[in-house]
Amino acid sequence: MVNNSQSEKETINMSEIFNAHSRQDWEDLALETLSDKSIDSLHEITDDEIEIKAIYSSEDQKFTNPAGVPGVTPFTRGIQGSGYENGTWDIRALIDAPSTELANEAALNELLNGSTSLFIDFEKIGINSITDLDKTLEDVFLNMTSIWFKPGWKGSEIAKWMIELWDQRGIENSERRGGLGVDPIGISVQKGTQSDLGSELSEVSDFIDRSGLAKVIDIDSSFYPELGGSTSAELAYSLSVAVFYLRALEEKDLGVETIIKNMYFTYSSNSDQFMTIAKFRAARRLWAQVTKECGCTPENQTQSQHAITSTKTIGKKDPWFNSFNATVAAFAAGIGGAEAITVIPFPLSDEISGGELERRMARNTQLLLAEESHIGRVIDPAGGSWFVEQLTERLAQKSWEIFQQIEFSGGIEEVLNKDGDTFKELLGTLSLGSSNEGEEEDRD
Repeated sequence: MVNNSQSEKETINMSEIFNAHSRQDWEDLALETLSDKSIDSLHEITDDEIEIKAIYSSEDQKFTNPAGVPGVTPFTRGIQGSGYENGTWDIRALIDAPSTELANEAALNELLNGSTSLFIDFEKIGINSITDLDKTLEDVFLNMTSIWFKPGWKGSEIAKWMIELWDQRGIENSERRGGLGVDPIGISVQKGTQSDLGSELSEVSDFIDRSGLAKVIDIDSSFYPELGGSTSAELAYSLSVAVFYLRALEEKDLGVETIIKNMYFTYSSNSDQFMTIAKFRAARRLWAQVTKECGCTPENQTQSQHAITSTKTIGKKDPWFNSFNATVAAFAAGIGGAEAITVIPFPLSDEISGGELERRMARNTQLLLAEESHIGRVIDPAGGSWFVEQLTERLAQKSWEIFQQIEFSGGIEEVLNKDGDTFKELLGTLSLGSSNEGEEEDRD
């Protein structure tokens, strides 16, 4: 029997066990395999014209701006110094059942089984009055539940109905949480038509006064990749739309910081894991720069982010591949620091999707990542990665360049009204108002 008090503790030097290899060692080994090709042949160029190298090292960090620390401007590493509250993000369930009765059933089921807020697609549900909205949210405790709306043609109307419903149920301003989904420019771009921006924004001031802690304006660019836009163009578009709303609402005598507090951003999240991580980090950095130029104090330079998993890679032939893509997309958004994540339910058969089992799979994807993998308990897990840090830097630079071009061209409203070639040049090759559903049906 060994007496631990008398035995000497052994110190293990890991550097003596594992041989240290230099970058040159790796390159020499790779060249043996590549034959007559160079190391550069392993590099890739993204749609954003960003070079992805085969290997990164500390040498690459020299060309990257310091990311700072979590909770400190420019908030690249997250808006909270301590990471996610309660160790997880907001699990925001999509409610898009084709009737108020089915939508209500789905909403209650989601809240009972782990979702922490509701994301209401009022157009798909068919909400055409405050009565319809009341039926959809029947038995939902509005003083305890955050209600978020997907932007749509009736954005101002749905906002008004939600405020009236809060009033009817006696919900105090301090208990009103969520987002009202006002985004007339986003809807115009998605549908490929014009909207009356002045009319849509005319009541925003009243909404801000009566919505309590709920935010009013959604800068939704999640549809952008679905229509063929690049990641850098998506970020530039979101900044340009936000700046347009800032200018328009300032003319209505609203303070800059008041407007910013009532904005939130919705971005697409997909299975391109590292680009998605970099997107959310770069978006916070860029928004901090914009708000700083607007004269905002550091505490008002943060960006509220909602991630929605992309529908672009959802197919009908292999549901388990859909599950894989959704998991990677949600994982990347969580690592990137998104405040809320919505996993779009994916079809498990050739039948109509959106049933209870599909919603359960989408919800549990997040619950497993958050509660069992503990992703949300690590502050900025990607921080310090030479690859991620440089990708964040390059993506931010590219997005800022496009944003500046848009502003030089007169702003987003002016660009949207220009001819198609100018639009495509600045914001990517988009097919406005188109759909990729046919393409995705054949995806394996």
